[in-house]
Amino acid sequence: MVTRRALLSLLLASLGLGLLAGRARAQTITQANAHKYLRIEFQSGLDRRGQPTVWGYIYNERGLGNARVQILIESLDASGKPIAQEVDYVDSEVVLFGSRYFEARPKTPGASYRVTVHSGDWTRGT
Repeated sequence: MVTRRALLSLLLASLGLGLLAGRARAQTITQANAHKYLRIEFQSGLDRRGQPTVWGYIYNERGLGNARVQILIESLDASGKPIAQEVDYVDSEVVLFGSRYFEARPKTPGASYRVTVHSGDWTRGT
């Protein structure tokens, strides 16, 4: 026979696990939801050695805390179609209501580039 205390303990444990599972899903940044929290401004050009580079800032405007972010860099041809893509890490966290500078060198040169948030994780809540 199950006692009330044991039943209550089981109920509270399963409720707690359910809350943690829901929280874990909300902690992930994806390409589909990144626009809700993060904004990117970037430019492209050549570095001092003539190598292609993109640089700019990621803004954490409505996030769930600090974010560790990966960016997707797409090399585009003259018509704007992707010819290559690569994922790069942003060196440090993007703090809540702050910004973080990034710089990356695409492996495949293109006529232009597109930079978006690829993925990320919330590292500290508010």
